[in-house]
Amino acid sequence: MTSTSERTTTYDPVSLEIMWSRLISIADEMWTTVLRTAVSTIIGAAQDFGCELLDEHGNSLAHSYRSMPVFNLVMPETTRQMLAIFPPETLRPGDILTTNDPWMCAGHLDDIAIITPIFRNGRIVAFANTIAHTSSIGGALDGLSVRDLHEEGLFIPPLKLYEAGRPNETAFAFIRNNVRQPEMVLTDIESQVTANELAIQRVLAFMDEYQLDSLTDLAHTVQSRAETAMRTAIEAIPDGRYEAEEWMEGVDGPIPLRAAISVNGSSLHVDYAGSAPQTIAGGISCALIYTRAHTVYPLKSILTPRIPSNEGCFRPITIEAPERSILNALPPASVNSRTKTGWHLHTLVFRALSEVLPDRIQAGNGLMYVARAYARDANGNPQHASIIAGGGRGAGYGVDGMTRNCYPSSAGTVAIEVIENRVPVLIEEDQLLPDSGGRGQWRGSPGQRMTIRRRPGHDLPVALYIHPDRLRFPAPGLLGADSSQRNVMLYNGQNLAPDGQLANGEVILASDSDTFTAMIAGGGGYGPPDQRDPTAIERDIEYGYVTEQGWKATDAD
Repeated sequence: MTSTSERTTTYDPVSLEIMWSRLISIADEMWTTVLRTAVSTIIGAAQDFGCELLDEHGNSLAHSYRSMPVFNLVMPETTRQMLAIFPPETLRPGDILTTNDPWMCAGHLDDIAIITPIFRNGRIVAFANTIAHTSSIGGALDGLSVRDLHEEGLFIPPLKLYEAGRPNETAFAFIRNNVRQPEMVLTDIESQVTANELAIQRVLAFMDEYQLDSLTDLAHTVQSRAETAMRTAIEAIPDGRYEAEEWMEGVDGPIPLRAAISVNGSSLHVDYAGSAPQTIAGGISCALIYTRAHTVYPLKSILTPRIPSNEGCFRPITIEAPERSILNALPPASVNSRTKTGWHLHTLVFRALSEVLPDRIQAGNGLMYVARAYARDANGNPQHASIIAGGGRGAGYGVDGMTRNCYPSSAGTVAIEVIENRVPVLIEEDQLLPDSGGRGQWRGSPGQRMTIRRRPGHDLPVALYIHPDRLRFPAPGLLGADSSQRNVMLYNGQNLAPDGQLANGEVILASDSDTFTAMIAGGGGYGPPDQRDPTAIERDIEYGYVTEQGWKATDAD
């Protein structure tokens, strides 16, 4: 490695790989810090957070391998928008910025960004950013019932959470008095602050070791390499326009999502014109920043899967969606359950590119099932846990789907022991659901069946708040394969949505005999079922993924 003046440094491949990996390892250490110090199930167990290092301009430099993918895409945009409000020359060591503005951050109020500038010799050389899903931001518990953004919780405008190392007590007071479990929420926020502080120490030590006064050259080099790789991958796709459509459950009935992907040389553009208008109520509309993240992520995963992600990967891809559409909603639209829309975008992207990239895409996924459990102990203190279970993943070329997977989220399923320790419930069953995945030359993974009841001896009601997907539209198969089964939600054995539309997301376990059962969809299949290897079918029957009768069925119900 040789160095002359700023932005003229050249790196040999070995040195570049080592330095790039070191930055990624710092982001990984940030991630581990949050995981070990946060106390909520949504962060500490489900791992719904992300950590990233950014250059002095707020462009992505390195993120943890285990970060939530959608957060990796929004953290640079969040940082740059915050710098437009708090110019770098006005910031001082010890300043920490925060917001949960859905249109600047990760698309709903539950996700809080903590941004810390990293100073060296009196100037900013980088930023550390963490975004994490708080366990409570106040607001309505039933996401289906909300009528606009104001009912969804505390809106934190862009502000300094710490100024020159001093906490903003007014901001902390607002948070403390607007959430249901303030100690849990504030502890989780401080875990993000701690992770960023660790990043400062590690980045400065890294710069000392390599005698760097600036990260500008290194950032420019790794971002340029990533951009070149992405442009090369896009150039391999024939120029053209590729379209797809999918339907999903809306608040009052089915709504369409439409995408047109245009490839022109080394650039790729995604246009969501024709998708449904935004809905003010029900929480399923998406801010454009969130739509962009859930579009770029699947494209990155199939075009340059082996290149560590940074700003360069994103530059060749542009996104647009009509204003006031469900994929570019404007305030005061409710957005708390925006995953119910955003999680479908990878299916659109993959289906649109199935003609030109059939060996890289995958069929539809059963998606992640989420329920929030709320209770009170004998003293009236609130108890809360997020229950997360992955549906089946869709099959791809040459591979069957993966069981209990949360794609396109990287969240993990929450262990039964953790759930039962946090709230007075019993998970009576949690097992794979045979025949719930779509048949195909390669089989979609089965989903799962989970039954929950109140813990015996707890005399107060336990409330579950659900907003399931796939009640009407199963995970679609690809290229002649079958779709999955649909989700089914049962309360005391009765289907809560027999027509595929759930009107109320609140379920009350008022007695020990009350039960709630979630039958979570599997993934779609890939390729004609009659081309599946008979040996693989026999193995699937033996493992309980399918039944002999189910495999011979002509349709996935």
